[in-house]
Amino acid sequence: MSESDTPALQTRVAVLEAENRQLREEYARARQTTYRRTAVSLLVVGLFGIAGGLVFPDARTILFALGGTGIFAGVLTYFITPERFISAQIGGRIFEAVRADREATIDELGLRGEPVYVPGDTVRLFVPREANAPLPEPISDLDLFVVPEDPTTGGVAFHPTGVPLFEEFSDTLDQSPGTAPQSVAPVIADALVNVFELADGVESAVDTDTQRITFEISGAGLGDPTAIDHPIASFLAVTLVETLTEPVAVTVTEEAPLTVTCRYGRED
Repeated sequence: MSESDTPALQTRVAVLEAENRQLREEYARARQTTYRRTAVSLLVVGLFGIAGGLVFPDARTILFALGGTGIFAGVLTYFITPERFISAQIGGRIFEAVRADREATIDELGLRGEPVYVPGDTVRLFVPREANAPLPEPISDLDLFVVPEDPTTGGVAFHPTGVPLFEEFSDTLDQSPGTAPQSVAPVIADALVNVFELADGVESAVDTDTQRITFEISGAGLGDPTAIDHPIASFLAVTLVETLTEPVAVTVTEEAPLTVTCRYGRED
């Protein structure tokens, strides 16, 4: 590339950056407009319900209830309209920094064991020092660097990326998903799509004989889904640990479809 091409290239880059910024702003405005139109529609339904209750006394109770619900939902929707949206690309870049630190820590310490999510006061992602090593005892309150009397059971216990997602997910529940794998799996599969929008579709299958829960995922977001403690796999594992109160190991296979296999319980 000649020096004469440099100004033209810089101009082109500046134009593309401006167009990209404009597209993000338009997308945010479109999302906000959608929320606000929904709010207005709910308010209109509510007002019609109240008006109908005044006109039709025989159905007043039902219409007033409908009207009150519509107005309340409309006001709530309007005031919870998001003011800022974080793109999946930005979220993926942030996760890449977390991933790099964790992989560097594992490499520097020479950890060779398979990562496993363990229950406790808060769920931790424990990476053993040695392959096939038993979990340290007790596992209820692990420090970042786990140095027990038996050196073969040492390692590192990270705070999983899935913990805050699980806390957010818990706030959306009207009732507990239960403690059986068959009841928990479809609920958290749905949450990945409809609560967090981290995937386009998720199918789950439970095998209690082998203590495995398999999730087939399409349209996964936030960077490389095979990375250690990726938010998708981490959320699934953390939620299973919290509901089943069992350690959970995760295997991610990137072949189409992307598959996350969670093995729960202590291995012999």
